[in-house]
Amino acid sequence: MAKIVFGMAVPHSGMLGQKPEDWLTNGERDRNNKELWFKGRTYTYPELEALRGKAFEPFLTIEERTERADRCRKALDDMAQAYRDAKVDVAIVLGKDQKEIWPDQSPSITIYTGEDVHNGPPQRPVYAPDHHVVHQAYPDFATYLIKTFQQEGFDLNDLQAWPENVWMAQRQGMKPDYPVVPHAYSFVYHQIMGDDVPRHVPMLFNLFYPPTQPSMARCIQFGRVLREAIEAWPEDVRVAVIASGGLTHFVNDEEFDRDVMGKLAAYDYDGLSAIDDSWFQSGTSEVKIYSIVMMALQHTGAQMRLVDYVPCWRTEAGTGEGMGFMYWKAPEA
Repeated sequence: MAKIVFGMAVPHSGMLGQKPEDWLTNGERDRNNKELWFKGRTYTYPELEALRGKAFEPFLTIEERTERADRCRKALDDMAQAYRDAKVDVAIVLGKDQKEIWPDQSPSITIYTGEDVHNGPPQRPVYAPDHHVVHQAYPDFATYLIKTFQQEGFDLNDLQAWPENVWMAQRQGMKPDYPVVPHAYSFVYHQIMGDDVPRHVPMLFNLFYPPTQPSMARCIQFGRVLREAIEAWPEDVRVAVIASGGLTHFVNDEEFDRDVMGKLAAYDYDGLSAIDDSWFQSGTSEVKIYSIVMMALQHTGAQMRLVDYVPCWRTEAGTGEGMGFMYWKAPEA
């Protein structure tokens, strides 16, 4: 029977691929964003600065940025090592499409049942190697999972082939001749798995775009069914469940991040579900899929290992990304 041995939640920010000298360039995007989500509502940048002042200016020095970038790099290296130590045969990779492949639709929950997953240029180097690579998915397992979820009251989208990654052409100025996978997945393949990707099932959640976003409670239910389905799979394999994204962004909220991480460590599903959904918007919405990892690993007795938490700032009003690096390893794995 399949055995769940490892879980991980890892950010996939483009800042992790930037030199610290370049972090502040993203601040211009934040200053022009008219819907900066913070504590359950949106702000323009001037409104956010009026609320928070310029309290985060001390963290914008090159010394601060360099120190935080170094901590993030070390945390990623530690996460990759923990993944290698787990000796995984099969992975479930949880992420989302940010209108990279679906500019005109937002399916709530999707499972990829195709064979091939493509990565490579023009994805940025933080997300991909410098050449086209093809990773093997796991169609039989993916189809089995869809059928199991249907029996448990979930109506899922079946993605049988990757669409064109339109974001590449629009933002990178290049149209690849293969369907580049969205960045939430390519980051895991490249940074955590070192491009040595096992058979795996990509699962896509609409975390960004109302009105079809699954709630935190729904993601927790999904995690329970996923755990039971994996353990009923007859193949003798070691399985990892990996969530890609989070924590708070594009406005950092360190207090909220630490509260959420505390609830994750305590397997506090009620506490997570009690947080109003308005707090899980924009990039912060990616935290929802962390609960799936929790549910998948709890029965093993795994305790969350927080490798590091690094708030990375790019404007005086506190925009940026909260980088949380954490994993769960089954004690007997």
